[in-house]
Amino acid sequence: MRKVLMLFVGLITCSQAVFAQPMDLIERSYTGTSNEAIPQAAKRDIQEQAAKKISTELIKELIGEERYAKNKTLIQNKVEKISNRYIPFTKPSELTLEGKTYKMTVVLKVSIKDLKILLQEHSLLSENDTVPLVLPLISFIDKVELKSFRWWKQDGGAGKPFLISQNRQFENALRSAFQKYNFYLIKTLPLGLQIPRSYQNERLSLDDMQFLSQYFGAPLMIEGQVQYTKSSEASNRYHIEIKLLALQVSNGRPIADVSRKFETEMGVFEASVDKKVHEIIDATTQELASQVYEAWQRGSLGTAILRLTFLGKIPLNQQESFKEKLKNQVREIRNIRERLITSSSIAYEVDTQLNSKDFASKLSGLEIDGRKWNPTGYSDNEVTMQLSR
Repeated sequence: MRKVLMLFVGLITCSQAVFAQPMDLIERSYTGTSNEAIPQAAKRDIQEQAAKKISTELIKELIGEERYAKNKTLIQNKVEKISNRYIPFTKPSELTLEGKTYKMTVVLKVSIKDLKILLQEHSLLSENDTVPLVLPLISFIDKVELKSFRWWKQDGGAGKPFLISQNRQFENALRSAFQKYNFYLIKTLPLGLQIPRSYQNERLSLDDMQFLSQYFGAPLMIEGQVQYTKSSEASNRYHIEIKLLALQVSNGRPIADVSRKFETEMGVFEASVDKKVHEIIDATTQELASQVYEAWQRGSLGTAILRLTFLGKIPLNQQESFKEKLKNQVREIRNIRERLITSSSIAYEVDTQLNSKDFASKLSGLEIDGRKWNPTGYSDNEVTMQLSR
């Protein structure tokens, strides 16, 4: 009875392991030879060759030949040496002896997700070797004393020492929060005099922000406002309303946002506000910085958003695996989300660094689960795929 119970438990464990296999595994095979004299040593040698060869190929696909060559030593020591973190399964064939040389084929299953995480840990998925720059464009609006301050306006600071100190306080907190993730926030207070008059606007358009982005070399901006109002006419309490939005300026795409509202204790306006800001500013700026970092980890920075539509029926029980296989086969897809599912089509929103024309060419002859798809057209922000007959 005990043996039967142990067998039953073993079967359950095995079945759980099978169903627990991650969806992002891709299969690669390698055939190698070894001159080791002992079969066990030859087998181990070929398996190590397989792990290294497949690792190198996939890493080059993910980060490019040039970046791989530049970071080869780091990758070999910090990534490929611990390939068990992203290669959870290997299956060797029978070892054969040809003369004095052993030969064997190894099938490996690789988790692209885990490989990307490991590369990200060593900043190898970042598109720039330099520290990403962030430019803050935050308006400070005082509705109590009817004043406002924007650092990019040359005449904006006269008679406004409190708002200038608030600007400095927010920038210092943001700089500290972003530095934890290896981003650098530009110090703005000395920069106002450098900006051409035509761009010193209270409300900045996307074109204005793109100009400032190029001017200061900052691909990311924090746009928003901090507003101070009185709680009520009869009260000496004040509201602080914070709205901050992190933008990828190249395409105006929001990647993170924080919106908070606080009330001060009773007291004098500037002192009460300053005290409250000291209490809440670190947590607020840290939240924004962590959201930006998460977008960077997903590989969403430096990308554009395209709509990718598949015209053809994909059974409901296959849709999730279809999405995972699509992401793993098309290396140019950084992130993917479902947007519209019908009985005869499915549309995704994808993050990619390619324009729609180049992205469509990468998808030509795409094969998933034995079915072939080909692009039938593209526009500025969409690619359409059709199931081949």
